[in-house]
Amino acid sequence: MGRDESELVARVCQGDRRAYADLVARHLPAVEVYARRILGDEYLAQDVAQDVMLVLWQRSDRFKPEKSRLTTWLHRIAHNRCIDLLRKPGYKTLEDAQEVAAQALNTHEMPGVASIDGALYELPESQRTALVLTYYQNFTNREVALIMSSSVRAVESLLCRARGNLKKHLETDQ
Repeated sequence: MGRDESELVARVCQGDRRAYADLVARHLPAVEVYARRILGDEYLAQDVAQDVMLVLWQRSDRFKPEKSRLTTWLHRIAHNRCIDLLRKPGYKTLEDAQEVAAQALNTHEMPGVASIDGALYELPESQRTALVLTYYQNFTNREVALIMSSSVRAVESLLCRARGNLKKHLETDQ
């Protein structure tokens, strides 16, 4: 984490709303994209992202810059919120999430992207999370391991299986 961000977090701890607004502007979009890719629901993703930013305001004193970057810490919180929602009784099925994502992609994205995201939603949650954090959010395997409370070796294994499963899903869709 840059010195600038360290200073901003320290100022947030002291109640500085401008520093908080700056950090929210920097990190909210990425956290929301992550949550949307994991949950497949734009509105839930917005709620998760807002919740994560609230944690930044209320518990910024718990952030330890010597352990991780701020973005890693925020994604860890988002990951936990997403997992809680996915495991909640009555949460919509992955098919429902896939349908919502496909509808959103059909109106906003390029052709072919919908099939990739559709295949992504067919992966088990842990594989999807590892892929999203690595390839969409650009975290290192070490950071993904921190976010997922896992080992680097386990993340590497998840990524290997996820790439294989994603390839299979995409080949059967053609």
